Amino acid sequence: MRILIVSSLWPPRVLGGAELYASELANRLRAGGHDVGAVTWGVEGDDVVAVVPPWPYLLDEYASKNAAQRAVMHGLDLFNAAARRTLDHALRTFRPDVVHSHGVPGMSGAVLALPSQRGIAHVHTIHDYWLLCQRLSMVKRSGVACEQRCRSCVTISAARNATIARHPPQLLLAVSEAVAREHQVLAWARPRLRVVPNPVEPLTGVERRSAGSTLTFGYIGQVARYKGVHTLVDAFLATKLSDVRQARLLIAGTGAVRDELAHRTPASIEWLGWVDERGKRDFYSAIDCLVVPSEWKDPAPLVVNEARGLGVPVIGARIGGIPELIAPESAPLLFPSGDVVALQQQLEAFAADPARYASREGSRPPGWDVHLDRVLRAYDDARMSRTASRPT
Repeated sequence: MRILIVSSLWPPRVLGGAELYASELANRLRAGGHDVGAVTWGVEGDDVVAVVPPWPYLLDEYASKNAAQRAVMHGLDLFNAAARRTLDHALRTFRPDVVHSHGVPGMSGAVLALPSQRGIAHVHTIHDYWLLCQRLSMVKRSGVACEQRCRSCVTISAARNATIARHPPQLLLAVSEAVAREHQVLAWARPRLRVVPNPVEPLTGVERRSAGSTLTFGYIGQVARYKGVHTLVDAFLATKLSDVRQARLLIAGTGAVRDELAHRTPASIEWLGWVDERGKRDFYSAIDCLVVPSEWKDPAPLVVNEARGLGVPVIGARIGGIPELIAPESAPLLFPSGDVVALQQQLEAFAADPARYASREGSRPPGWDVHLDRVLRAYDDARMSRTASRPT
């Protein structure tokens, strides 16, 4: 089978899990004997067969731009003629049996409509809220999660979805039930949704530590308000565990509120900054429990899968896809998102009996082999139903 993957970013230029997943999927498909190509926005790399000119700048530079420059990017999100032309050329020259699109911010809804318009089977994976929110995350510019979609997002997404609805993908693969539920508001998407969780594979080179006198909690990710790091810091300090059990909290990552929080925390909270792959392995080797205190509707946090693959217990916020992803043994540690007192109680509960929340053998969900079978089945189903889309 010939599969064309569409993703705005591609290694080595990445911002999150969506492009890392798309690249690894390409590797797995190729290992299975399939021909794989990719269309990106300004990123050359393995498998890339066509590149959209990166005007006005590359997507991973967005956060550093001013309001006017960001507005240009939002305009491209409504329609990007260059992206449509580039994808059209790739469809003619690569001649895929299936197009599999992922995160396409900046390329506009036109690239999600074109494959079906050309009569080619199309599967789109929903990794975030791009179809609903101009910032992809349903988080305000201030870093606070939105309680409901704002007027501008409703307006922009309506225009974007009007384009897609004319020639929609045959199937939409949602990475969690939570993100699928959010997209039920889109009439064109509703009958096409299918939940296919990301695979869970253990990181290599991680040596789980033996229980010791110093209990270690950990957080890894962006240090931002919508990630709930401030809530975690306040809850950990309220426990007094560092006084009683010499407990510590490791925080790996950078972000907008790092300096503000670091200036008021004691030595029991260690700020590791950004960590590379080796640093990530060292982080998981050092902790007894991962804390995921998100305060936004996180669709499917990669860190939860990483922890589960390693058998690391997770204290997670009851929001987004987190409750679906954690191991059954960690379910009693869920807490209401943003609740400092509830998180404090869960930290203390884990400290009182860590063995109670240890992962049991056989509790880990499917890895890449099962996941790849599900993706290939989606490709076959999309090809069977593509006769509903006639080329124009």
